[in-house]
Amino acid sequence: MVLRSVSGSPAAVASLSLILLCGMRGGRSAGAEPVVRTLSAFVTACVNGLLRDAVLAGPARDELAFIAEYVGCAWVEADKEIDALGQALALARGTDLFILHAGHVPELGLIEAIGDLAASGRAAQHGWLLRAAPDRSIEQFFPRLAPAAGLVAPRELCVGVQAPSFGNLLKATRARPAAHFHLRRIL
Repeated sequence: MVLRSVSGSPAAVASLSLILLCGMRGGRSAGAEPVVRTLSAFVTACVNGLLRDAVLAGPARDELAFIAEYVGCAWVEADKEIDALGQALALARGTDLFILHAGHVPELGLIEAIGDLAASGRAAQHGWLLRAAPDRSIEQFFPRLAPAAGLVAPRELCVGVQAPSFGNLLKATRARPAAHFHLRRIL
């Protein structure tokens, strides 16, 4: 399914697909709220033509089908992250991918920076690692201790990965940290 701009036509410049990993961290599920709140942060990106499509990936118990139908995006239901990501990679249509754990939203300006990065071609050789914004004092002093929550990478670097877990994609794309941008935890 294609997210559409306000005019009703597919965004011409959009080449970014969002893959939202729902309930895939630590085997625990927080339900539908993190998914809905994370998706709501991308409405403006869709309206502005920066986001081509979205795929929700997670276990069946998180009501993904209902949310995806309501929002108008694709979904994959699988209990293992490797299975969910493998299927989601096949469904995503953009030349660049933004893989994100539900429960995080981009800080102000991040979506535009990702659009600029994708348009410039600077992301063609490796991925960009996005960490959660530091919320513990140790993370303030050592930002690398904040958990990895997102990855922006070219599709071609992701689709050939055997056993495509989030961690394996970070390694395969040789993801570099995006030092000036973080993902804000919402739950």
